[in-house]
Amino acid sequence: MVTVVLLIVFALAFGTMWAQKKFKIIERNIDGHFQKLNYKPIVFSILALLFIFVQPYEMKKIEAGYQGLLVNLVGDSRGASTIKEVSGWKIYNTWTEEIHQIPLDQRTIRYEKQSVIAKGGFPCDISPSFNHSVKRATSSDMFTNLRTSYRSGGLEAIEGGWLEIAILGAVSDVANKWVIDDIFNNRSGFEAAIVVEANKRVGKWFTISQLRTNIQPPPSIVESIKAKALAVQDAITSESQAKAATADAQRKIALAKGDSATVVIQASSEAAALKLKQRELTPLYVEYIKAQKWNGELPKTTLGNATPMINLKD
Repeated sequence: MVTVVLLIVFALAFGTMWAQKKFKIIERNIDGHFQKLNYKPIVFSILALLFIFVQPYEMKKIEAGYQGLLVNLVGDSRGASTIKEVSGWKIYNTWTEEIHQIPLDQRTIRYEKQSVIAKGGFPCDISPSFNHSVKRATSSDMFTNLRTSYRSGGLEAIEGGWLEIAILGAVSDVANKWVIDDIFNNRSGFEAAIVVEANKRVGKWFTISQLRTNIQPPPSIVESIKAKALAVQDAITSESQAKAATADAQRKIALAKGDSATVVIQASSEAAALKLKQRELTPLYVEYIKAQKWNGELPKTTLGNATPMINLKD
């Protein structure tokens, strides 16, 4: 950028001076014949162009969302002794300084399938993915400690080297403390524990979040988990059936009690009615009933000393 600006300035200055005839490269006499060659403008132009093309200064813009670091290449610690945070447009000497832009936004990483050992010796395959971001406050310290990796390939080199080792180590160490059943019955808790452990290891320079292990159990454990789930489901079904049978039995007992109560009440009513009728059946009332039902004829035949049912006395 600085080189381009200097070339434009040089072209404008040279063109203006040439138009105003401030200098002449070839001088001629009155007759128009060649007199001499003026070397000064030529030498000046060549030296100016050489300076423009070999000058060490450059101008660079620090993009939004990035942390700019101005590193002194002649420092006491191989460029790490004096690191300044810069932003916006910055002019620097490329011979003695360099500028690095470290992204501060959230970045997503997905690592290839790995194998970890859960507590009890069960191997499991994982394909971890997570989000991470560089902490602005400690970005210069991160560069100081990981500058070899950063200079070789930027932040991607750190993600595929130092950061990958730290994350996979955290996953492996946490998995060694969890039994296989707890991992798959409480996967969110397992992954939260990994995030905590990972931030302990890389939290000085990075923030880890949204981690997913995508862990896969071995086939034998899959069958065991299915069998356990089926047993739990069968137990729930049996318990529900037992409760239903108990409720049905209680319903039948209630119905039986109701029927018994109905019979007792009916028998009591009939007994009460019978007692009432017995009190009402006086001899005179019985004779009245007989008289009401008699058709006025006496029996044609009587045996022995039998007497008519109707008492014919006045």
